[in-house]
Amino acid sequence: MKEEMEDNSIFFQCKVLDVNDPMMLGRIRGVLVTDNPDDILNGVQDPPWNPKKDPWTQRDPLVFNPLIPYYIYATPKVNELVQVMFLNKDFKYQNQYYVQNTFYSPTSIFNQFNFGANKYTGTGMQIKDPLPLKNQDGTYPKTINQGVFPEPGDNGLIGRGSADVIVKENEVLLRAGKMKGAQLQPDVLPVNNPQRSFLQLSRFQVIKQNLPDRTFIQLQETVVLVKYLIEWTISNPENTQDKFTGAVYLYQLKPDATVNSKNLTVNSPVSDNLKSLFALKNFTMLSKEDTIKFINNFIEECNDGKNRLDSNQRFPIFYRPSPLMFSKINLSIPTGTNANPIEVKNIFEIYRQIKLLKGEKGGSGLIYAKNRVGKPTVPKKKKVPDSKYKNLPNTVAAMGGDRLYMLSHNSQIPGKGKINFDNSIYGITPEQFADIESKTSSTVRGEELLELINMIVRFLVTHTHAYPGLPPVPVTQDGSTVDKILIELQNAVNKILNTYIRVN
Repeated sequence: MKEEMEDNSIFFQCKVLDVNDPMMLGRIRGVLVTDNPDDILNGVQDPPWNPKKDPWTQRDPLVFNPLIPYYIYATPKVNELVQVMFLNKDFKYQNQYYVQNTFYSPTSIFNQFNFGANKYTGTGMQIKDPLPLKNQDGTYPKTINQGVFPEPGDNGLIGRGSADVIVKENEVLLRAGKMKGAQLQPDVLPVNNPQRSFLQLSRFQVIKQNLPDRTFIQLQETVVLVKYLIEWTISNPENTQDKFTGAVYLYQLKPDATVNSKNLTVNSPVSDNLKSLFALKNFTMLSKEDTIKFINNFIEECNDGKNRLDSNQRFPIFYRPSPLMFSKINLSIPTGTNANPIEVKNIFEIYRQIKLLKGEKGGSGLIYAKNRVGKPTVPKKKKVPDSKYKNLPNTVAAMGGDRLYMLSHNSQIPGKGKINFDNSIYGITPEQFADIESKTSSTVRGEELLELINMIVRFLVTHTHAYPGLPPVPVTQDGSTVDKILIELQNAVNKILNTYIRVN
């Protein structure tokens, strides 16, 4: 059966033994997973295999050429799997080529152990399923890893770590440091890194134009401490003769967060140590209509500054039924208040008519100013960014990173020395960047520099002297001052210079 499968095979799995091709052509040395490398090498005779001289030569049967063109250089690592093919599979280890094997997960591309590479083959059923990077509908379960790997439809050259090149339909991204952490970890969601270094080349079909901010007047609620509390109660709400007896209480409240305009409601508890009785009016044998008028008249008197209230310092005032009255009509409270239907009907009909102003909803309310009921508000200006899009094809090039260097081989800053670019052909090291830092200067922000120049020119043009030969008057004819210019000069180090974008 094994021989029959080999006869039908097109690709064979090969374990990578060595990738240090002295010709740097991307070749590897490897052996089929079903073979022993020593057995293969022992078969090399006339003369016998020399382990020091023969590796990577034409006598080496374990050398495989890359099937992918050299222009796309992607060499596997030692102990990874590759798929190999032979021009004639009856004569293995001759005229042989390899292509990269599949990976267990994009998070394992730093180094894919050969056993895990078979996850998505017929022999991978015993390998644990990797952590998915997306949901089955294509959405991301979390946004932390969104954008780290290429999306379907885009092309990419993927590095083993944090660097890659993404080619979209109308955009090219060159990135390094795309995720946080030193390297990718299998079955660990990578976290995208906004502070990556990047080069982006884009072509857009529209251009966004920023417009002046739109200004709105928005009423914003202010939280204030309630100073007085009005509560009414009826001692015989169960009567059927339309004769009600009760009282209206006015309490002065102590300052506390529980009695501010946000927390004090129709059913919020108020601690006894926070309120003291300030005024009281009783009523006896009044009809339901007269009871409503009596309570509302008391509220109106408080609104007008009567009942011994200070006419200037009485607000805010909150009115409501007593906790016992409200508990009988509050459906959210479990039945157990012993309220009968007649009580509920009478209290509710009175409750819904208690109000300061006609047309408002009855029951309870906050009087935050004379004849003003509701939540206290103040007008506040709110600016909203405005913009429009214009159909105008345009191209954009952007470069970003924690620090940017624009370097020339042909220039140097006088007194700082010339940058040494030796040994940097394959990349500038952190140690070399430290030397480059001292031989570069900050770039200048143009608009901010013009502001300072304009300020100095205005001073020169509009300044005066008290007498010939004396220093200029500190304040010029248009209001410019020496002190302001000196302050701007001191701020220029941070305002005009950008120390993170450097040139030589």
